[in-house]
Amino acid sequence: MKRFRPVHGLLVVTAFVAAVVAADHALDGGFGRSGFALVRPDAAGRVTLEVGDLGPGEVRFYRFLNSGNQEVRFLVGRDRAGTVQVGFDASESHSRLGRGFRHEGDWLVDNKCDSAVRLDLVNEGGGGCRPVPLPHRLEGGRLILAEDDVLRGWRYFR
Repeated sequence: MKRFRPVHGLLVVTAFVAAVVAADHALDGGFGRSGFALVRPDAAGRVTLEVGDLGPGEVRFYRFLNSGNQEVRFLVGRDRAGTVQVGFDASESHSRLGRGFRHEGDWLVDNKCDSAVRLDLVNEGGGGCRPVPLPHRLEGGRLILAEDDVLRGWRYFR
């Protein structure tokens, strides 16, 4: 019968630690970040998004990137009443961690502390673990964001 060598024990411990780190990353939504659509400002410094087909209770995540490589993540959702809600994918409390939010039904859940806020309260703000609201305007079925307004949230993602 073969003996169990120290190198085998080291391999088992390394595999276990790697599995725990991967599971923690997955539970924090780390593997789901590819769901962000890339948007860029036009020559006039505006970001225009089609939201006419955004259904009630639906949320989309976006990644803004300008020519200066400043990246800002934000979300756009339509609550059950039909109001478009727009906020940064960051909260005042946990922005430095970069974990953002996930969408579950009529709720946005903070990926750090699992606290939830109703989708229809995003535009109201409130601090803490809520998404920071992003100023916007609607023109028909299009959402218009000013580059300067988006870049005010850059501090949450540095």
